[in-house]
Amino acid sequence: MSCAAAPVKSPNVHPGCFNVPRSNDDGFEELCHLVTALDPDTALCGKDVAGYPWNPPWPRCEACLAISRGRMS
Repeated sequence: MSCAAAPVKSPNVHPGCFNVPRSNDDGFEELCHLVTALDPDTALCGKDVAGYPWNPPWPRCEACLAISRGRMS
């Protein structure tokens, strides 16, 4: 007898959780993503950041930081 795997679900976390970045009034996720000069509209983590403000006073994206430090490929 075989069992089907349970469907994959997103974590059951309240959207107002303290470690989830909030979205500001302009609709931007309040994380400072890192980009390269060759593609300033795409963050190192892959997020499309076209139109995002430059150098906002928000916490740095942990994925962008890890990639910039060579910890992820």
